[in-house]
Amino acid sequence: MSPRLGRRQGRGQESHPEVDHELWLAQRYEKAQKCIASGQWADALACLEQIAMTRPGYADVEELVAQSWHHVRLSQTYDKGVASLEMGDLEGALQCLTWVSNHAPDYREVQARLRQAQHQVRLLESYRRGLTYYAQGRWDEAQQIFETITSVEPNYRHAEEMLQDCQQRLTLTDLYARGLDLIDEENWSAAAETLEKIQTLSPGYGEAAARLEQALQMHSLETLYNQGRQACEAGEWVRAVELLDKAVAIDPLYRDASQLLRQAMAEQQLVHLGEEAEESFAAGRWHEAIKRYQAIVDTRPDYPHAQARLIEANRQRQIADSLAKGMQKLRAQQWLEAIIWFEEVLALDPSHQRAQELLSQATWQQDLDELYRQAQQAIHHSNWREAEALLQQVHSLQESYRDAASLLEYVRLQSQLRSLYVQGQQARQLGNESEAIAAFEQIMDLDPHFQDVASQLHDQRAKPQ
Repeated sequence: MSPRLGRRQGRGQESHPEVDHELWLAQRYEKAQKCIASGQWADALACLEQIAMTRPGYADVEELVAQSWHHVRLSQTYDKGVASLEMGDLEGALQCLTWVSNHAPDYREVQARLRQAQHQVRLLESYRRGLTYYAQGRWDEAQQIFETITSVEPNYRHAEEMLQDCQQRLTLTDLYARGLDLIDEENWSAAAETLEKIQTLSPGYGEAAARLEQALQMHSLETLYNQGRQACEAGEWVRAVELLDKAVAIDPLYRDASQLLRQAMAEQQLVHLGEEAEESFAAGRWHEAIKRYQAIVDTRPDYPHAQARLIEANRQRQIADSLAKGMQKLRAQQWLEAIIWFEEVLALDPSHQRAQELLSQATWQQDLDELYRQAQQAIHHSNWREAEALLQQVHSLQESYRDAASLLEYVRLQSQLRSLYVQGQQARQLGNESEAIAAFEQIMDLDPHFQDVASQLHDQRAKPQ
């Protein structure tokens, strides 16, 4: 029951709804001012939006709403930026804090937080670059980066350990290069002495053990290499792989033995890989197809149709993944997320029938939810006609949707009761006592507790006929 109707039930007391409403507006406005003064912007915004919904243009409410919303957004964005920074989401933190800084440079500790986020981003970028150089074997460059990081922040992640590892690898690389030079000069004794130093510093380093053995087995290695090359030239790939594999096991860097071995193995595997890749592609096993086509392309980029097949397999995998995620969101009734994933599928394949069907289903469900939400809001504001129209749309789209059917009956009843009540009041004012009584009696039959109809009916019956 609304406040206006509630006051009508007072025991004969005279009501002044306009005055009461003005008083309520003034109280809301005063509370909003106090909240603004104390920096409680969210509470101020709630009060001001109530006023704006009830009385648009009241005082300077529109300006205060904008001001309050600005401060609420500043607070929320700042808090989100700080939380992102603490959780290590540097991109999110930088985005939020930059926005706050641009709109309110002096807001709380935004400048310090922004500098902190920027500092962490720079450190992370340097650290990742160092790791990239490390993975590429560019030890000098990696060492310089990790030295810079540790000079700024000594305990940053694993920078100190990576620095030490780079320094050791540089030392080992130098010794290893010297050992290789001695092998090239056929100075086997000096080469062995140098390679033994490597084994002392880092047992199992690279191919040092094989190189040490190589110094003692050079003649055997050369024979294996020559025989392996001859097998390659004759197209005897199985024999070539066997001989060159033994040579590479002794010294992977010996002449072009590793390259010849890779070539022989690639030639042996390419045909088999191609057959397996085509089989996976035809069966729609995209991950397998991608893996196999990638292996082909890595081995021989100009292999017929491999690049095109790899691109298409990747596209099909994206379609399958997006479709699966969309269906997962659909089962969870997360309609908007489902729509996004199905649209992603259709962006990759506009003719994808299943995605079109599922997109229609998700969109339909989202529309139902929105109609139901609007109907609930209309009921909350006692807009019975609007609520009935919305629920009728829901009912026509899906009869079993939630409690739409029972709500529709309730709304229709409320609309009928309201109409009869207005009819009775008008008849009463015009002096049509019998018509008023008839209207009130119908209301009593439908809902004996509707507003003050029982009192109204009693008064009408008590009047002399």
